[in-house]
Amino acid sequence: MKKHLITGGGILLLCLMLFPSLGFALAPKPKYKNGTEVIKAMYKRWQGKWYPNFQFEQRAIFYENGQVSKEEVWQELYSQPGRLHIRFNGFESGNGVVFKNDSVFHFKDFELAAKMPQVHPLVLLSFDVYFLKPEESIAKLQQLNIDLGKVYESNWQGRKTIVVGTTNPEDANSPQFWVDKERLYVLRVITNSKGSVRDVEMNNYQLLEEKWVATEIIFKTDGETTLREEYYNMRFPKSTDRSWFDPENFSNSRWQ
Repeated sequence: MKKHLITGGGILLLCLMLFPSLGFALAPKPKYKNGTEVIKAMYKRWQGKWYPNFQFEQRAIFYENGQVSKEEVWQELYSQPGRLHIRFNGFESGNGVVFKNDSVFHFKDFELAAKMPQVHPLVLLSFDVYFLKPEESIAKLQQLNIDLGKVYESNWQGRKTIVVGTTNPEDANSPQFWVDKERLYVLRVITNSKGSVRDVEMNNYQLLEEKWVATEIIFKTDGETTLREEYYNMRFPKSTDRSWFDPENFSNSRWQ
């Protein structure tokens, strides 16, 4: 009886024919081993290039049970790091919020209505990550319970992405963020607060004055759309008045 010899390549081919699932073992490894590497790459790519100040208006479209319930116009101003001032329906309404020093201050009729600590995930991942040292951003992400040890690659709206916070493509509940693999800006952020899942999409990126800007933000809570923001009148001021982000100066804060 003749013995048949099978080369190493033949054995591999035979295994793949008999066990197609083994083909996944040959898939390329993710570009980044963990979320720490992703944050460092984002910082390195855009350090000194991302816009330190961002001024814009937006249509805030609210939804209930799948239907539009109301619309407002908001005025917003960001200044690095971590400062964001939002006015609801104009400065004269006396309503808005100020984010500063990982705290949020809520105002109603020009009076402080509430104050609480909060790391704003969108401010952190859309802006601050390019200005803070990576170690600072990483510490804040850990406060948001994002597991930086878990990473996989996926696709989002036609773009190749890096997902940090889970390794399961079916997992839409764990805190996580999605980053454009090529351009290294954030596309999606999922947070989970006591079982309530908020899924935020940063959509319709446009290149304005050589700066990438997401012009539509969609907020979903437990799978249902609750808010859609449409940005317009976008500007990139060279400087801002720091008093505009002082909660004690809320009533007097104005920008053009």
